[in-house]
Amino acid sequence: MTTIMVAPNGARKTTQDHPAVPVTDQELLDTAVACFGAGARALHAHIRTNEQVHLLDVERYETLIQSLGERLPELQVQVTSEAAGIYESDAQIDLLSRLKAPWVSVAIREILRSQEPQTLQPFFEQLLDKSRVQFILYDADDFQTLTSLVEREIIRTESLEVLYVLGRYSTNQESTPDQLDPFLEFRDRAPTHVKPVREMICAFGRGQIPCLLRAASEGMDLRIGFENGVWLPDGEIAENNATLVTALVGLLPA
Repeated sequence: MTTIMVAPNGARKTTQDHPAVPVTDQELLDTAVACFGAGARALHAHIRTNEQVHLLDVERYETLIQSLGERLPELQVQVTSEAAGIYESDAQIDLLSRLKAPWVSVAIREILRSQEPQTLQPFFEQLLDKSRVQFILYDADDFQTLTSLVEREIIRTESLEVLYVLGRYSTNQESTPDQLDPFLEFRDRAPTHVKPVREMICAFGRGQIPCLLRAASEGMDLRIGFENGVWLPDGEIAENNATLVTALVGLLPA
């Protein structure tokens, strides 16, 4: 069954970009409730400082996870470890090593910066033992890097989860459904033991929902929200994240 995840704020958007971008923990809670009501069953969580700046903080994340669990026990919560041009990989690794979270996302190209891959085997083993891990892939080269780490047993898992990101490095950060093809081509060529067991997609810009509909036809999970784009299929700007979720749900096959 397809899971819809909402990514309501990301690391960079602020209320200057859209007044409904949630930047406080309370706003995240309220957004989660609205998006759950619209059909989202997972949330990709970013926290911010009082100045709306991206933050990696163990205590704040764990408090947010607890609050979301009390308010929405059926909601799956995923914590980001994104660098966002602020944190180095050592800080990301430190966060993930100390954090108690049911689900985390890790950009494979970020976590390997300034690191010798072989030395990360204990880190990945500990992380995968305590949390679900979704590896973020921006292109087929990232996919190749990930499968190499699995084949070399630096990452040891039989439940490989990935997120394919479309449009992040395209002109004007615009995505198109055909940008999914290189990921699928690499996946289909990969040996069975390194194929992901769960795939999710997110897509930047005005093409967010068309790309998600293409991914839905491939049986993938879908991530939608203001982190990646604020536009409805007709080109209008969504009032809030729940409006985006509602629009996506209405276009998916029953």
